[in-house]
Amino acid sequence: MMNERLALERQELVRAWHSYVTRQGPVPSGLHVRPAGAAPPPSAHPAESAPSTESTPARDSLQAGAAATLTRPAAIATIDQEVAASWARSALTVSPERASAPVVDEAEVRQAWKESPLEFGVRGLIPELRRLAEDADLVVALGDPNGTLLWTQGSARMAGLASSINFVPGGQWGEGSVGTNALALALRTRQAVRVFSAEHYVQTVHDWVCYSSPIRDTQTGALLGVLDFSTTWECSTPLGLASARHYAQQIELALSHRALPASQLRLRFCGAPRVQYAGRSLHLTPRQHELLCVLALHPGGLTLDALHAHVYGDQPISLSTLKSEVSTLRALLGGQIASRPYRLSIPMQLDIQDIEEHLLAGRVSDAADLYDGPLLPHSSSPLLSYWRDYLDAALREAVCRSRDPELLWRYASRFDDPECLEVLEGLLAPDDHRLPIARARRAALDASF
Repeated sequence: MMNERLALERQELVRAWHSYVTRQGPVPSGLHVRPAGAAPPPSAHPAESAPSTESTPARDSLQAGAAATLTRPAAIATIDQEVAASWARSALTVSPERASAPVVDEAEVRQAWKESPLEFGVRGLIPELRRLAEDADLVVALGDPNGTLLWTQGSARMAGLASSINFVPGGQWGEGSVGTNALALALRTRQAVRVFSAEHYVQTVHDWVCYSSPIRDTQTGALLGVLDFSTTWECSTPLGLASARHYAQQIELALSHRALPASQLRLRFCGAPRVQYAGRSLHLTPRQHELLCVLALHPGGLTLDALHAHVYGDQPISLSTLKSEVSTLRALLGGQIASRPYRLSIPMQLDIQDIEEHLLAGRVSDAADLYDGPLLPHSSSPLLSYWRDYLDAALREAVCRSRDPELLWRYASRFDDPECLEVLEGLLAPDDHRLPIARARRAALDASF
């Protein structure tokens, strides 16, 4: 039953992919795009139907036209929104018929692995990962923040398949090199990702299913690389993504040189919010994230009226409601919110302040590595809206003014920014393989805007 379901899912994805690449445009008019992170629906048998002429936008920027229904609406393959967006970017620079990934010099990749923090982080896990690869018929890979593989370990069957497509140390599996794949999406979204069969943009990987999870420095939040588990599609398992997350976390723990003090509070609000207190993650509501961020930005404390103004602005929310919300948050933090004035009473680390300090000190690369996206993008708090706009503009200008091609490339690979791409174009050498990619992406962005 499982293999039958997987076979039907694969059949529909192959049909959707073929329709897309033969039209040589954005995700074909008619393709149903699933919001990022939503679970795929059960597969259905295909049925013939009249062509659809309606088109519905799926994204606001580069992918504004990447949506609607296949010419066979009853046979719609549901495509994850991030995958659809990646197809649109991949189509600009990568041939779907590419046979294998480009490979960097062997000596260069050996040196990179020797110097990478990932080598230390995975050292104690290698025997366990080797057994896992053999028992589950996998290939396990670790890549750097650009998607270049530094280390792989696989079963005999998967090692042979991996070698045929350069899924080996030195293989460049960034999106600009081989199109949509799990490693590239995990690095771009900073989230664990599954890419199944024909969700891959390059046809040679359609027999694969891949599970990737980013690896971070737990002290600074900086991206260190990516862990990937890959096998053939018929071996797909719901445990694959959970396993990738688990072992990525084990590597992160091994890299933690300093233990967290029991009272330490670590706050990351740029991109997906993460709150860690006393060594454990707290799962808070959006309002609690707002309150915590405002308090962290004012270590000297705030009066109740000032806290209300910073969080709610002109919204008709009573002071008693605010007191109740602060009380709930205080309980989650073990009573570590003082009053008169309201303030956090424990040492804390806030990514917003770290990013700003890096920018002020001229450490633009460090700031860019910490910045995962807009600050609490759905918040309407006056204070947080100001900080969101300020950090975004300051970082973009600093990256552009750095005139560092590597930094600009990393930034432009994560964020759709025509200004940075234009600066990058002027800095890349005529024979640099990234130049046509930058030009094509900027042209697509200009057209969408």
